[in-house]
Amino acid sequence: MRKIYMAGMSHKVAEIAIREKFYIPMDVKTDALQNSPFDELLILATCNRTEVYVASDRDLDTAELVRYVCGLAHQNYDDFAKFFYTKAGEDVVHHVMNVCAGLDSVAMGEDQILHQIDRAYETAHQLKATGNSLNKLFQSAIHTTKRIKTETNLSKLSCNIPFLAMKQVQKTFDDLENRTVYIVGLGEMGSLMLKYVQENTTKIFASSRTFANAEKFGDVLTPVRFEDRYCVVGKSDVLILCSASQEPIITKDEFEKAIALCHPEQREGVCEGSFAATATPKRLVVDLANPRNAEPSIGDLPGVQYVCVDDLEQIVSENRRLRMIELEAAQTILQQGIEEFMQWYRMDDIAKDIHVFAEKMVATANEEVEKLMRSLPEVSDVDKNRIRMMYVRFAKKMANDYLYKVKDSNAAEDVMTYLKCLRECN
Repeated sequence: MRKIYMAGMSHKVAEIAIREKFYIPMDVKTDALQNSPFDELLILATCNRTEVYVASDRDLDTAELVRYVCGLAHQNYDDFAKFFYTKAGEDVVHHVMNVCAGLDSVAMGEDQILHQIDRAYETAHQLKATGNSLNKLFQSAIHTTKRIKTETNLSKLSCNIPFLAMKQVQKTFDDLENRTVYIVGLGEMGSLMLKYVQENTTKIFASSRTFANAEKFGDVLTPVRFEDRYCVVGKSDVLILCSASQEPIITKDEFEKAIALCHPEQREGVCEGSFAATATPKRLVVDLANPRNAEPSIGDLPGVQYVCVDDLEQIVSENRRLRMIELEAAQTILQQGIEEFMQWYRMDDIAKDIHVFAEKMVATANEEVEKLMRSLPEVSDVDKNRIRMMYVRFAKKMANDYLYKVKDSNAAEDVMTYLKCLRECN
C-alpha cells in the first residue's frame, strides 16, 4: 500500500515573520512538481500555511519532508524544524479534510482555502506529480467540503481574510464614505477586497504590477501605475496590500516621505476632503500578503496603524458562536468523508489483488474452453465462438459474485482473509 505523509507550518504554529520565509514562488513550485523525488507530491502555499503532501511506496521519515520544504525555501533545517508539524497515514486524511473545509483556518469555514487547494491539486495533477493516492485524497476532500458548504450554513457564517480585513477597516473608521482606500494588488485576494470596499466608499484607487489589470476595474476605481504608488500612499486613509512580491513594496522611509508631502493644502485630487485637519491624521495599513508587502516598522510612525494577517485573528470571535452551531453538522459530514476515503484507501491494494484473481479466472476459462474445442472438431466455428463467450461470461459472473461483491460488502480485514484462503487453495 502506498503510504501518505505531510509536513507543513501554519498560522497556528508560526507567526508571519517565520511563515513568509517559506513562501514558495510558482516557478520554484512548478520545478519541484516536475522533478519530484517522491512517488507523488502536492504543494499547498497560502498566506497562512505552507504544506507538502507526499505518497510514497517506500517508508519515509517525516523529517525528510521538513528538510525538503526547507530546501525549497532555502532555509536552514536546524533553525526552523521546530515550527513544522508532520503527519502520516490516517492523520494526514483528517488534516487535509479539516484544512479544505476551512475548519483549520483563521476564519473558520472560509471559502478561500477550498479554491487554493483546488488550484494546488490541479497544478500538481496537470504536471503529473500526483497519482492514485493523492488524487483520491484531494478529490475526496474537495467533494466533502462542497457537501459541507451546500448542506450546512457554516460557509454563510464564515469570514474569509478579506472579510476580516474589512471588519478591521470598519473598526478603525466608523464611516468610510468620505475616506480614500488604496488597494495594491488585484489578484484573487485584492479583487475580493475590492468587492467589500465598494460597499462602503467610492473613493477607491488601485495598482497592479500590470497597469492593464488595474484598468480593467476602471468603472469602479481610479487605476494608478505601480511605480506611482507613493504618490497615492501618503494621501490615502486606508492602504490595503495584497501584492505577490518577495520583497517589501512599501518601505518605512518612503512611506514617511509620502506622508510628509501630504499637507492639507497638497491633498487636492486624490483624496481631497478625506482627512481631518490634524497634524497626525489616522492611517490604516492592512498587509494581507505573505511575504508581507510592507516593512512592519511603518506602524511606528505617528498616526499609522499597521495590521498584518496574524493581527486579524483578534476579531474572529465576533461570529464564532453562530458558527459553532453549524460546526457539529459540518464535522458529521467531514467524518463521513474521512471514513469513505479510508475505506477506499484500505481497499486499494485489495482491489488490485481482486483484479488479478478475476483476470486469472477468465484466463482459466479460456484455457478450459480451448481444451474442449480440441475435443470437438465437428463443432462449427460459430458454435465454438458461442461456447467461448459462454465460458468467459460465466467466469466474469463468478468473479463478480465471489470477488467484487465480497469486496464491496465486507471490511478490508475480512476481504484480506478471504483472499488469503483463495491463495492457499491454489
